[in-house]
Amino acid sequence: MKKILPIVLIAILVLSGLGVSALQSDKIKSAMELNVYQNPSTSTLPRDYTHTVLVEVGTATWCPSCPESNEAWHTIYGSGDYNFEYTELVYDKNPVASSRFYEFNPAWVPTSYWDGGEFVYPGTNIATFHNNLDSSGSRAVPDLVADLNATWLGSAQIQISYNVANNEASNYPGHLRIYIIELNSTLWNDYSGKPYHHAFLDFAVNQVIDIPAADSIADTIVWDGTAAGYPGITQDNIQVILAVFGDTPHQSFSDPPSGNPFWAYYSDECTAVTLGETQNNPPETPTIDGPTTGTPGTSYTYTISTTDPDGDDVYYCVNWSDGTGEVCTGPFSSGENVTATHTWSEPGTYVIKVKAHDIYDAESNPGTLEVTITQHPSVQITINGGLGISATIKNNGTTDLTNINWSIALNGKLMFFGKSKSGAIDALAVGESVTVKDFVFGFGKTGIAVEAGGFGASASGTVLLFYVFVSGGCQ
Repeated sequence: MKKILPIVLIAILVLSGLGVSALQSDKIKSAMELNVYQNPSTSTLPRDYTHTVLVEVGTATWCPSCPESNEAWHTIYGSGDYNFEYTELVYDKNPVASSRFYEFNPAWVPTSYWDGGEFVYPGTNIATFHNNLDSSGSRAVPDLVADLNATWLGSAQIQISYNVANNEASNYPGHLRIYIIELNSTLWNDYSGKPYHHAFLDFAVNQVIDIPAADSIADTIVWDGTAAGYPGITQDNIQVILAVFGDTPHQSFSDPPSGNPFWAYYSDECTAVTLGETQNNPPETPTIDGPTTGTPGTSYTYTISTTDPDGDDVYYCVNWSDGTGEVCTGPFSSGENVTATHTWSEPGTYVIKVKAHDIYDAESNPGTLEVTITQHPSVQITINGGLGISATIKNNGTTDLTNINWSIALNGKLMFFGKSKSGAIDALAVGESVTVKDFVFGFGKTGIAVEAGGFGASASGTVLLFYVFVSGGCQ
């Protein structure tokens, strides 16, 4: 035990320094073997590639050498200087990634495979990465043209449509793979604790194809992330890559120059789309229709409406500005009229504020409506007799009154003149009073009724010619 420990520690240090880790603990790659790949010549190949190169990187979360590769490929891709797509096959966490990785008969992590294995490099060396990109990008390929579209359907579902045209004079047998990629992994971190970039999740399509000469293949499918085990993916973090591989085998090695042989099938066409986050427009400013004046203790109904430019369902949040807080309700269809009721308990001026937000939480500007709540008017009516009949109308409320309709009516059987009279008072300020009068002519007993501003008073009396004796009354 004492002799084995130093050997194991030395092996770990050697592997870490070379930027590669063995898949089997009893295999250690020598520095001399790796040196061939540590110092590549600078590429002079043109960047005008014949096709988009595909790079698949075998990696593992336990691998101390893998974070450097993860960041290197992310940096190269982000530069935009090279025409390629890539994905990280996190084989120790994803069985589908493991199955694909082991098709290359791997020996080390990280190991990068260009175009299905045309070039293989275990370890990390940016100059080598660049050189192999340019070399793969210069390879003559069949005249294939692929079109790819992907639409986010929600609930982790993606609709994928593709068309691969073969412009050659002979048929093209091969293999079609459509990769689902999470741009920044929410599931797996590398050995340094950072999320994997371009982490492979699943194949939406993984099938043998045979495209007739001067013809094409096309299909539309729906990939279900929940069914695949990834219900938490989001639209703005997904990329879809399509790659077409030929059926001609080429001898290659995952442990260059001659170790871990496998048959490489080169990728001849590759394209990708990033779903991204579609622009979500907020609803329009809501409209509010309803009473603008009222009295305490009375329930009032308001109609609220808005439209959402994207046709999304909407929620409404109403603040009645009386300290009762904001009340939200929904969802409702865009353009639907929604009613809301409220009762104010105290007089005052209130500004109703209504905001709408769609199902994706895009929020509108607030719509407003000012409402004035006043106390019930209080009118005191005093019936007076004398020469004719008169009534004193007094405003005992807290709000000035306007346009107060009044009427006096007598129901005596022998009333020959002045049986009824009506009119209007233009304005009556708080505490003020106005006397209205009706001249009468008649005989005998009569009932007297006076109304003003919705209030009423009554009394009994006796009429003697032009004179009225009021004997009792109530308001």
